[in-house]
Amino acid sequence: MITPHKLPHTIVETGQSSHRDMKTVWLIVPLPFRIPFVSNTIAYYLLPSIQGVFVFMWTIISILALKNAVILYWNRSRDFARDYVDNEKAPIRHIVAISCYKEPVDLIARSIQTMADQTLVHRTTMVISFEQKTPDKEKKCEILNEMFEKCGFERMIFTIHPYGMENEIPGKCSNSNYGLRTAIKEIDITDDEMDNILVTTCDADSKFPPQYTAALSSKYLKENRPALSTIYQLPLFYNWKLDSLSFATRVTGLLRSFLILAKKGDFVHPGYQMDNIICLIRWMGVMQRRLRISMIPVPVLSGPTS
Repeated sequence: MITPHKLPHTIVETGQSSHRDMKTVWLIVPLPFRIPFVSNTIAYYLLPSIQGVFVFMWTIISILALKNAVILYWNRSRDFARDYVDNEKAPIRHIVAISCYKEPVDLIARSIQTMADQTLVHRTTMVISFEQKTPDKEKKCEILNEMFEKCGFERMIFTIHPYGMENEIPGKCSNSNYGLRTAIKEIDITDDEMDNILVTTCDADSKFPPQYTAALSSKYLKENRPALSTIYQLPLFYNWKLDSLSFATRVTGLLRSFLILAKKGDFVHPGYQMDNIICLIRWMGVMQRRLRISMIPVPVLSGPTS
């Protein structure tokens, strides 16, 4: 087990932009109530126009969602490993970091099992990150290590994120940040290996399909290793047993990136909660360019966390 120790991170100054954004929100939200007092004629044209814009946006979103559903259906039986295994110049390896707090050990084990079932499990380093205040964390680490130490992972690393570190708040970002930094330090990866290692962060209730790491590797190599310009994500369906529900509650994305991009972006900022959007904004600022988000054609299921 990794013993807790402090790891440095860079503080990002946000300035006054968030305050300006809030002022804009408070200006726009009450607009439908204020316009009729100015002019009924303006209200007749302006309010339906605003509604029309939102309808147009949701129409585009629906079309794109349908497109993604078709892509997932077409690739449901595809053997992604066959696309590149014989042609890759250097083996693509994976680091998968699961952030845990008070989740039951059987729930965490089910998520890890989906990574143990990967076709490229022998190229995967599994990082399981607990918080210092997690009850029975040592026992959970022992149970999980005993369950999965012989399942074929390249390496398993357990980390304990210390409580009360400077400039941090408890949550997913700080947990992932500490876990990844500790894992990278233990693995001792050289700079030449950076663009051959893909990083995935996820919650403790995520279920991956067996072809996930192969699909990610295939997409990365097909796009000619865009290590500093692209973040990959796959469609994330919330709630297990989705087929028994009336409709999908949410479709969003997890974070998949490259070790070299994560390192240049100083990993995950520990002063926030949600890592995906924060990493995207943070890394674009570091790279001084827009980062492309590319879809991996396999889905992942997540538990009813909200």
